[in-house]
Amino acid sequence: MSNLTERYASAIRSSNLKIDDRTARSDSDVLGAMGLAAIRHPLAVALHRLFAGDNTASVEIVDILSDDAWKQARAMRVRLNRQQAKGLAQSCLAWHRNPVCKICDGHGRLVIPGTKTLRDLCGPCRGTGRTLFADLFPHEQRELANWVIVHMETHQAQAGPEAMRKIAEYLNVKHWLTDQLSDEGR
Repeated sequence: MSNLTERYASAIRSSNLKIDDRTARSDSDVLGAMGLAAIRHPLAVALHRLFAGDNTASVEIVDILSDDAWKQARAMRVRLNRQQAKGLAQSCLAWHRNPVCKICDGHGRLVIPGTKTLRDLCGPCRGTGRTLFADLFPHEQRELANWVIVHMETHQAQAGPEAMRKIAEYLNVKHWLTDQLSDEGR
């Protein structure tokens, strides 16, 4: 989990949303910055919400991803209807959240039933311990599915810098107002 995701997770669980003029790192500042970042980067912020523990964000993410995948399918000339786009988005998000092979529990080898001893390589993951992404999709959708994963990762990387820019903008206005109020008091 990234530092921003940890900070955001802490802020959304905070019982103290008091604005602290001495810092730009109060919980209310972080929440406000993420809210402002969500205007331009709704997928990025929804992904951060999901990884901060808000499972309800997955509905919003799937809606955004399925719409983006459907549009991208047109550009890539992949036949995909809206329902298939939603299924593709759900599968990509599920894999992105937890790519561990369900058969071997991420060991890469099968467990002998009733023991903790590992034996043969796991066939479905070919010993990697991860669900093989390409095997989740029909051949004609694999390139599009890869695009969806890259799309998610790209957007997730954008939320932090955008939130920090919003905090900086907020601080500039906040300090300007503080300076203006101090000048008026003189």
